[in-house]
Amino acid sequence: MSVTSGGGVNVGRQPRSNGFSTGRPGQPDGLHLLDPSELSRYDFVLALIPFVLMLAWVVGQVSSVPQWAAMAVGALTALPLLADGLAVNPPA
Repeated sequence: MSVTSGGGVNVGRQPRSNGFSTGRPGQPDGLHLLDPSELSRYDFVLALIPFVLMLAWVVGQVSSVPQWAAMAVGALTALPLLADGLAVNPPA
């Protein structure tokens, strides 16, 4: 039992909203450019993993190194980045 501001008794009523909205988000305020000072080490790790794999693919395409060998080296190069980002220094 709770007392309302008018002095009446509000029995068994629940609020109409729990604080979460299912409406559409508002329009963005404007164009926001990426500020490098706001990037974390995890942003760099996430960007570096596909970069290493793409570089390995390009090396396999333009050189005499077999594609499977270039991709294997790329995967082995990306593996420590993945382990660092997930297990050694996981995001909080």
